[in-house]
Amino acid sequence: MYNRYFPPCPVDGPIDPPVAFGHMGSHGAVPAKCGQCRHLFEGECTRFIKEVGHFLHLDHGPCGINGPTDPVVYEDEFIKGKVEVPRKCSRCNFLNVHPIFGFHCKKDAEKWGDFHRGLDWGTWNPDFVYLQLPLPKVTTRELSQLAFGNDLLAFVKEHRRINPGLSVEDAKSDFHHFRNIIENRG
Repeated sequence: MYNRYFPPCPVDGPIDPPVAFGHMGSHGAVPAKCGQCRHLFEGECTRFIKEVGHFLHLDHGPCGINGPTDPVVYEDEFIKGKVEVPRKCSRCNFLNVHPIFGFHCKKDAEKWGDFHRGLDWGTWNPDFVYLQLPLPKVTTRELSQLAFGNDLLAFVKEHRRINPGLSVEDAKSDFHHFRNIIENRG
């Protein structure tokens, strides 16, 4: 689940007052710092899209409810999740599951409308972020882990296994590309 939140937003700015926002049939608001940001797109964020290959959730800041934010697999009497949510959210009455949006927060729903608040990951950060190579190259979770672990040899081996037509030089170049993203992500 946290792959929609990391790398975290590097823009420091106010969350309030919310900025009215609409897209197609959706109406609500987005955080103030997102309202004029060049990365705002259809209620989501394009920051790091080339690196991660998908949109990221907007940064709504802390929710105001105290608790640990390390990831846990969500489970209740009806759902056994395959994704992780912040520990404090796992038993929070504001946690909601939607067939399209997945897990999200209903706190301040009247403020955000259809552009719901994201989960509050606090100061927790993952050990690695799943990075994407441009298509048609294949990327695996292990490839990202190896880049974050700065293991060039293992990265080249995995790269060659999943992209058999590419050279060792291509693999090294992709490793250095990932390392550059990791070192400069703020």
